[in-house]
Order: sequence, then structure tokens, then C-alpha cells
Amino acid sequence: MPTMTQTIRWGIVGCGDVAEHKSGPALYQTPGSELVAVMRRDQAKAADFARRHGATRWYSDIESLLADPEVNAVYVASPHGLHLTHVTQAAQAGKIVLCEKPMGTGTDEAQQIVDACKAYGVPLTVAYYRRFWPITQAIQQLLAEGAIGQVIQARVQLADHFAGDPQRPWLTSHTQAGGGALANAGSHWFDLVRFLLGQVVDVMAYCSSEAGGFEVDDTAVVQMRTAPGVLVSFASTWQSQTPINEIDLIGTTGRILAGPLSRGQLVLQRGATEPETMQYPRTGVAHRELLGELIPRLLAGQPSPVPGEEAVAVWRIMEAAYRSNAEGRRVRVG
Repeated sequence: MPTMTQTIRWGIVGCGDVAEHKSGPALYQTPGSELVAVMRRDQAKAADFARRHGATRWYSDIESLLADPEVNAVYVASPHGLHLTHVTQAAQAGKIVLCEKPMGTGTDEAQQIVDACKAYGVPLTVAYYRRFWPITQAIQQLLAEGAIGQVIQARVQLADHFAGDPQRPWLTSHTQAGGGALANAGSHWFDLVRFLLGQVVDVMAYCSSEAGGFEVDDTAVVQMRTAPGVLVSFASTWQSQTPINEIDLIGTTGRILAGPLSRGQLVLQRGATEPETMQYPRTGVAHRELLGELIPRLLAGQPSPVPGEEAVAVWRIMEAAYRSNAEGRRVRVG
């Protein structure tokens, strides 16, 4: 484990779109954190990524990256189906691990990842970065203050257009991705439901792949009940050209509508008064706030802000939803 005098020196495994636009810059823009090396099977693309992001070395295989003595932490951004293999290898090499969501392709793989990191004594964090966005922190604070009374109902609405990606065919493969609009696009939001409203205890779900014709679901609707008794409706689709990403919370004395969440826009209504519109912009790329929380903890030897068990819990919800769709009944999460 690093001490306060050390720097977290990252190697990236899988430098594709997520690393390019959401996470990579945060690894070297956060104090106490440095991007040292990257790995991608296409060495020319790895070299190009490294040059543009200031990494001094690049590799075409994970073994070479893990053997690099300058790398003491690994960010795993490879396809979901490779998470277990890559995280286990990183743990065996004694590297700190940050793994992309949803972490593996199911509950069993996610738990094996947690177990591997514990067995080799390395810290594990799952990249549920939306928890740390200013808007999410503001929602959590408003709920804690009772700004809308007791939350009784919530709605999550997601919409995007995805026609398939020839560069990432694994995204529509059951075995390589674990799921589609529900598991891939939705995993962040199931995490936010847990983070803001408590553990999900049961679900009723419907999934479809008719519009996109994919092997995985392109549209999903999930009805959930949390332990505190909040009824939550989740709807996600890959087949709309009108983008939506919002969460709507209804309480006994008010309402919080956050959307687009990615833009930090929040509308608060107390009782029958006029709604108040607030802005909580991010401080950088999507992972910036997560890294700002994670790096000081790693340097101080403190627990992860989002341990791997959180990914296991999210997978339990998503697998219960897929079972519900297949069996046509309500399914308990457990």
C-alpha cells in the first residue's frame, strides 16, 4: 500500500473511448496521480493514446504492463468479459485496481474479482463515478435535510441511440457484456438508486431486443422496491434519437428533478411553490470527482470510496431483473 510520500502511478488496460473521454485525463490531472503506461492490443493505437495523454510507455499485452516496475496501480477499462482475467492478473502482480463498471458480466464474476483482490491484499475500486458528481452530492444533501420530506416514489429515465459499434462488437454479446441497455447503460443508475434511496429488495422487469435486433436487450423497464419502501421505476432504451438521462424523486412535501444529470441541472420544488432551478456542473471529465476522492484515500491507506462489493450488489439487482423478465414474475434481490 502506498504511503503519503508516494504517487499513484497508473497503467491503463484498454485505452478505448471510455479511457479517452471519461477517465484517462483524470488519472493525470488529479494531484498525487500520474499516468505512466497504457496497454492496447493494437500497439499503434496504444502509442498514439500514450503520446496524446503524456504516458511515457505503451504495451500491446497486459503482462508487459504489469511487469513495469513504475506502475503501482492499474485501471481496467477492457471489455466486461475480460475484467475477471485482467483484475486477477493485476492483483497477482500486487497492483492497486480501479475497474470499470459493471465489473464483469454477472454477480459470480464480480464476486470473484472482489475475492481475488482480497486474496492478494490489493485495494479495489469500481468506477461508479456518478456518486461523486456535484449534482449527486447535492441531491444526497437535500434528501438528508428533508427538503422534499419522505421520498415515496422515484423515476429513472434513460434514452440514447446505439446502432451497434463495429469497433466494439462485444457490447452486444451476452457472454462478453453481460447485458445491454439494462446492464450496460443502466448499471450506473442502479448504483445511484442504492446510493440515494437504499438497497433494492425486489424487482419486476420487462426487456426487449426487438427494435435493435441485438443479442442483448436494447430496451428495458424495471419496477423496484427499496428497503425503506420507495417505489422506483427505471426505463432505459438504446433506440431513441432523443437523449435523456434524468432521475425524478417525489417526496411527501416536494420534488427533485435532476436532468440531464450529466449537465448538472437540478430542479427543486417545495410543496406548491415555484420550482427552483440550480446548476451543479462537473469539475472536469466524468471521472474527475471520483479520482479526487480516491487518490487521497489510497495515499493515506484508507478504504476505497466505492469498494468492489458495490458492483456485486448492483449485479444482484440486474440479474434479478433479467430473471424477472424471463420468468414473468416479481423476483427478490439476494
